[in-house]
Amino acid sequence: MIYQRRKRDPSFAAAMDAAHRAHPRTPDRTPDADDWEAFFGNLRPGVALRQAALAASIRPEAVYHRRRADRAIAHRTDQQRTAR
Repeated sequence: MIYQRRKRDPSFAAAMDAAHRAHPRTPDRTPDADDWEAFFGNLRPGVALRQAALAASIRPEAVYHRRRADRAIAHRTDQQRTAR
């Protein structure tokens, strides 16, 4: 709905642009070693990656990206999620 109004109302679009320029989105912080240990501390069978990531204050997308880029992390997460 907001983007429909933006298309219809040039002054609203200008106000949105000004707000975005005044308050640019801050980049997400990169998880450090302590964040990853907290993530693995929360990860166990029955706990989704997303839940463990949020509990460790890591964006779930960072976990998914790291799993794709780092086979050791992917293996460790898989092991912890299936451990009994």
